[in-house]
Amino acid sequence: MLAVAMGVGRFAYTPLIPVMAHDVGLTVAMAGALATANLFGYFVGASLALHPITQRHRLAIIRWSLAGVVVTTALMAGPHELWIALRFLTGVCSGFVLVFASSIVLERAAAEHQPAWPPIFFTGVGLGIAFSGVAVPAFARAGSAAAWIGLAALSAVALAITLRWFTGGAPPQRQADTVIDASPERRATFVWLCIVYTAEAFVYIIPATFLVVIIAMIPALSHYASLTWVLVGLSAAFATFGWIPLGARIGKARALAVAFAIQACGIAAPVFSHSPLAVLFTGIALGGTFIAILLFAAGLGRDLFPDETSSAVSRLTSLYSIGQIVGPIVATQLALRFGSYHPALLAAAIVAALATIVTLITVRDPTAAASLPAPSPSLDRR
Repeated sequence: MLAVAMGVGRFAYTPLIPVMAHDVGLTVAMAGALATANLFGYFVGASLALHPITQRHRLAIIRWSLAGVVVTTALMAGPHELWIALRFLTGVCSGFVLVFASSIVLERAAAEHQPAWPPIFFTGVGLGIAFSGVAVPAFARAGSAAAWIGLAALSAVALAITLRWFTGGAPPQRQADTVIDASPERRATFVWLCIVYTAEAFVYIIPATFLVVIIAMIPALSHYASLTWVLVGLSAAFATFGWIPLGARIGKARALAVAFAIQACGIAAPVFSHSPLAVLFTGIALGGTFIAILLFAAGLGRDLFPDETSSAVSRLTSLYSIGQIVGPIVATQLALRFGSYHPALLAAAIVAALATIVTLITVRDPTAAASLPAPSPSLDRR
């Protein structure tokens, strides 16, 4: 599900940008507009997931949204006049799937004491990215339209085989507005978590959208473009199994800060070096951290509000999508002004470094030894 909704619906566009630029004359401005449309749709989907009505029907919405990803992906092979609308609709569907599917998995993993389930689940994003890095160059030999159709067809086959196994065994969580009914310490921690998580969205989306075209524009490194994107996916898929023990050892909040620091170094690497080692390090660092950050942030949200997981994840995802919308806009404007994406990468690296510091100072793990006070509605009433 995540491989289709995120790896294909969201990130297959990244390796397709240089193909579409060569095939149909996609410009820098149009590339940024399509990315923004998709991410704005993601924001709409994540925001609608806050509504009690959608939460009561989340399993059906997941299934219809996955079908929507497949159909809108295939239709990208059609007239360019439809592209903005199609990428927007794909984003809406992706937002629904990530919020509701991750909420169900987090709830069931907690209820059945299966801490390995969330990292296994989130490997789907990385596997989908790696798949797009391999499939797009193969399909693109027949043109960008063939690549869109091929990705949609393979996604449909994967969902036809696996989707019937997914059931919403965990009951829907309480209303979204109850997420504020908590101790001041937990609310403050959640606010800071939202801030750094929004910053992460701005940080990662710039290389996650433009990394392949950035590398393809460097003649000496152009043949590393697809490989780097595959490394992003594989690192995202398997790095979580190393991050989980670290999070258990030092706490999710500190592990979150470590991930931010590594990400800052990785994003900055291509700005200062055009060596193959630098761009490969960028791929590994980006893939190896952004899913870990998502996992730790979602886990902290669940720990802070264990009875309102959908609400907490929805709020985090909605703010995250705002950062994602801003990222491509800033990157496109900087690229148009300076004729290079390097200033955008540098800006992202600086924000990641600042997020590292803010996380260390403000975000506290409620499950750590010095845990935060639990929510106490009865005390508030008394």
